[in-house]
Amino acid sequence: MPSTFLVTIATALDGGFSHHFFHLLYYPALAGFAVFFTSFRLNMAFVTMVATLYIIMSLTVGDGVDVQTSGEKTLLARVVVMYAVGALVNLILRFELIRWRVAAERERELSRQRTEISQTIHDTTAQSAYMLGLGLEDAMARSKRSNPELSVRLEALWTLSKSTMWELRHPIDGGRIFSGGTLVEVLAAHADTFTVITSIPAQLVRYGDEPELSTITRSLLFSICHNALTNAFRHSGARSVTIYLTFDEDDLCLSVSDDGIGLPADYASRGHGFRNMQADAERLGGELHVESDGDGTSVSCVVPYV
Repeated sequence: MPSTFLVTIATALDGGFSHHFFHLLYYPALAGFAVFFTSFRLNMAFVTMVATLYIIMSLTVGDGVDVQTSGEKTLLARVVVMYAVGALVNLILRFELIRWRVAAERERELSRQRTEISQTIHDTTAQSAYMLGLGLEDAMARSKRSNPELSVRLEALWTLSKSTMWELRHPIDGGRIFSGGTLVEVLAAHADTFTVITSIPAQLVRYGDEPELSTITRSLLFSICHNALTNAFRHSGARSVTIYLTFDEDDLCLSVSDDGIGLPADYASRGHGFRNMQADAERLGGELHVESDGDGTSVSCVVPYV
């Protein structure tokens, strides 16, 4: 608003109605007001005030409106355009606001559904898999001496049941992100679950304070960590796993390190785990780094803050 009055003063000092600053500054001033104030009535009131001010200035300052050269038509056209600019910008912004609200409501509904699904899995399938694992473990202990061959088969089933239980933890623990859990909280709980299911000690080490991260950022980082833990469990023969979360000023680094036997040379072409991690890292605008030797494997992802 102050800029509009300044333009009016400058217009008056430089000859009134014919001032060329009108086209360059009046319309942007009206559009700018409409951007910051979405009320249609308020915008029309502001346009009316500006139009009235401009009409008075045009009629009284300098030579005024030249009727012989159709000056009154030019004045009317400028006033009409004032209303058109104010109304058009306001309507566009109101449309964008409605669309944003619909998208936000859709995202809240999706988050609610994800949370319900993770809770349902936890209450039904995961519990059943856990009871099945306990039964297999007991059967293994009973058959070790009496039937070694059966014991080997039961052990294979026990390993498969642990893998199944671990995969079920992805939607269960990941659902906590959509309930508002921070990345540190969710990954710390996921590390504890990994220890319980796989009997491989896992811990989370954090450096720095976690900033406010979007839901999609936390979800993708969680998926990268879960896939890295899955590889450590299934292929590394690790005795322990450590998750590092480092929050720097401009970016964060998530790293999952184990002390296992390392990865084979063609690890990237085996399965979808590393391809999925790479895709998730790229979606975040980050990079995935894998270091592996006979002393273990480290999977790291550096993500800039957006």
